Amino acid sequence: LTAGMFRLESERSYKLSLQMSLGILSGHTAVERTRSLENLARFRKELARQARSEKVNKAFNRADRALNDQVESLPTLNAKTAAALYDVNEDILIKMNFLSFALESESNDNAARVTGLALRQASLAQRMAKIVLLRSMDKSMYARQGLQVDLAQSRIEFINGMSLLAEQAQDDKALKQRLDLALQQWSFYDKALSANGFKPEDLRNISSTSDRIAQMMVEIVRLGYRLPPDPSIIAER
Repeated sequence: LTAGMFRLESERSYKLSLQMSLGILSGHTAVERTRSLENLARFRKELARQARSEKVNKAFNRADRALNDQVESLPTLNAKTAAALYDVNEDILIKMNFLSFALESESNDNAARVTGLALRQASLAQRMAKIVLLRSMDKSMYARQGLQVDLAQSRIEFINGMSLLAEQAQDDKALKQRLDLALQQWSFYDKALSANGFKPEDLRNISSTSDRIAQMMVEIVRLGYRLPPDPSIIAER
């Protein structure tokens, strides 16, 4: 759970920095990025305190070192540095995926599968938004083949993930209700992502809807663990 939230906030903090540079929901975005960075610091401490195997410990240390470069660079993100930071963020996510998989492989928690899947869905929603925002900020990135592939692949992975969650929700009414809400948001989000050229309103919708989907995924996670409300987690706002 902590590793999944760690990965989500690492992606979200980069996306929110793009929003700030583009002037999208400025005051709200600045507050959310501060909270996202605070959550990152908290999750890092929690993971560092946990007793882990050598495999998990190595995976955490690689992810932790990679995150330092991003955290130091986000406050000065601009059109000239955004693309380089995208590559930094993608490298972080790869390392964090290894960390999540290492933890899941050693867990006997029955909720781990749904938790991992839901948090990957939240991360994918952020990833699609950050690609659109990056391409809007740096026009030279619009035709970059790698970004087009990343966006298309993320969409496919997200759709497949929703199908897997639907299978898990067949006999769980509460889970199905939350998943239905997430699917409604996805329908709106997918339409916005498919727009021909992005107006300021489209970018605002993509930015906010990516967070709403993440919120519903975190709700699914909390449902699985029967966690009490936590105002520091984005789902509670």
